[in-house]
Amino acid sequence: MIRVGLNHVIFGTFACVLAVCSSASGDSVLDDWAPNFATLDTEMHLIYEDIYGLGTKDDSSASGPQVIANSRVSNHYDSIATPTTLLPGGGSSYTKDYISGRLEFNLDFGSPVLGSTLPDDTFSVNIQGVMSAMDAHNAAGNKSDAIVKATAVSKFFIDALHGGGTPGARVGFVLFPKLELDLFDTVKNITVAETDPLTSAIVSTSFVGPHPDVAMPILGDRFYEITFEYEALVPYGVDPPYHCPYGYQASYGNPYGGGASGVPEPSAIMLMLFALCGAFALRRRSRR
Repeated sequence: MIRVGLNHVIFGTFACVLAVCSSASGDSVLDDWAPNFATLDTEMHLIYEDIYGLGTKDDSSASGPQVIANSRVSNHYDSIATPTTLLPGGGSSYTKDYISGRLEFNLDFGSPVLGSTLPDDTFSVNIQGVMSAMDAHNAAGNKSDAIVKATAVSKFFIDALHGGGTPGARVGFVLFPKLELDLFDTVKNITVAETDPLTSAIVSTSFVGPHPDVAMPILGDRFYEITFEYEALVPYGVDPPYHCPYGYQASYGNPYGGGASGVPEPSAIMLMLFALCGAFALRRRSRR
């Protein structure tokens, strides 16, 4: 009876360790800790604004649909804002003068949610179009610059009770790759607002581009609102295309500079395996 009991304990513990190893390989943070509560919002403005600082401008804007992402239904969601192409209200001697724009904001839940191959929950921003101000005049008749402004906002609540954790304890990180400004980019910023629903205290952190890689801890029982802001200005007399791809991830690990992950470290798992193997070997030796 004792032999059978020990074997069952060894087998059960070994199975648990394998389960932990499996979860460590690529769980979805938002699926585990923020079920049915991740939203995407987008807004985009196309503008011809006078070069004299008079404040007169033409504006075409659009908001994408607010998307509520449920990992139990799909592993991919997107909110897309596509303002109507803007022509200079005061006319131009060039038919090429116009501003077009498309803002696509995606959320892909990480592996193993519904067969996703991504290791982390990934938010992706893709902003692109044409900004031409070769001879653009706004509706007031003033020479004008071409401007694009875009905002992508993600929101989610980390539920410690659902995830089996402790309120206020770290459950993972949001990983922001470096922010780089390309030619004509004027703004590429990230703001993270963390709210404690019990005290209503809000901690706001901003990363202003250019900025290096950074990992923000995410805590149990906290509400997060992450805002990505992009602006570009093409001066009068220029007509380039523009493209701004950017992505950030909710992850258990922090590859940017240490910090414990939200799951057991591989070294700890291996020690448990070695201990189990030793116990099993001793049991076999005693039977002989």
